[in-house]
Amino acid sequence: MSSDPLRLGCFIPQGWRSEFPDSLAAGDCWEAAVAVARRAEHSGYGAAWVYDHLQASETDPPSPVFDPLLLLSTVAWATSNLRIGTMCLAVPLHHPGRLAQQLACLDVASGGRLEVGLGAGSDPGEARAFGIAVPGLRERIFACGEAAELLRASWSQGPTSFEGRYTVVEDALIYPKPVQRPGPPIWIAGGGERLTLWQVARHADGCSLFGPPARVARKLEILASHCREAGRRPETVRVAVVVDCLVADTEAEADLLVERFNRHQEDRASYRARRLVGTPEGCAQQLQEYVDLGAREICCYFPDAITSDGLERLAAAVLGPAHPTPARGQGS
Repeated sequence: MSSDPLRLGCFIPQGWRSEFPDSLAAGDCWEAAVAVARRAEHSGYGAAWVYDHLQASETDPPSPVFDPLLLLSTVAWATSNLRIGTMCLAVPLHHPGRLAQQLACLDVASGGRLEVGLGAGSDPGEARAFGIAVPGLRERIFACGEAAELLRASWSQGPTSFEGRYTVVEDALIYPKPVQRPGPPIWIAGGGERLTLWQVARHADGCSLFGPPARVARKLEILASHCREAGRRPETVRVAVVVDCLVADTEAEADLLVERFNRHQEDRASYRARRLVGTPEGCAQQLQEYVDLGAREICCYFPDAITSDGLERLAAAVLGPAHPTPARGQGS
């Protein structure tokens, strides 16, 4: 939808998907996660992303699960030019007024590199385990749009009073303000055709989608319709595609990776259709299908990011040779 340049992004391991080797202690897992961000910046990625979950799936031993904003603060310190972002924060897990202050601080800490993705949350049971009341999906989706309104209001003025359906703040002085003016870009994640994309058209700078190219193409058509109804040009919405990536030397080795990471025993063809799987060149060709549809942000999740060089190899195939960037803080 947009003619902006392509930006390749990389998810940072956090533990929810059991990315950390069992042999690593929690502190070593943290260091390994931050090292992935440094590697991504060195390889030419433009953004590092985190998700938002409270607990891991039941594994033995349990995997540590790292808080997204705390991890991003360390990534901000450890890198120099990499954009940092949430894809996405589950709005039901946060008070939007408090979140506005936390995110403003994170934008300051990163020197104005923050991007904010909001979502309805995918695991209500997880929230209930922590005593957090969770409304139905429809209410959670509308709460995303309202949260975006509150964030922008908090970042753009002095004392903020806001009376919404889900959140009320009264004379809240949120300071510091973000470095980025009027504030960090706000994304809304999800492809719900009737409600979520309607919210994107009215409240977000971008949207994130997932699935095979045909599915993404349909979502973009519906988003464009919502934008026109809202009096907005569709090309003003930046489009991201979130996709798992398995990079191997050969197709046979890629099949072995599919067997290893296909935790829900999907049909192999179905599993591959929703992911980038194959040689670096093959994955780059698959990625191009999303770019041809109008996606300008590819958010890559590497389940083996800590133990393989797949993220470097995909970047080289898509972006060309890396241009090293000195990291701020400790050396990589």
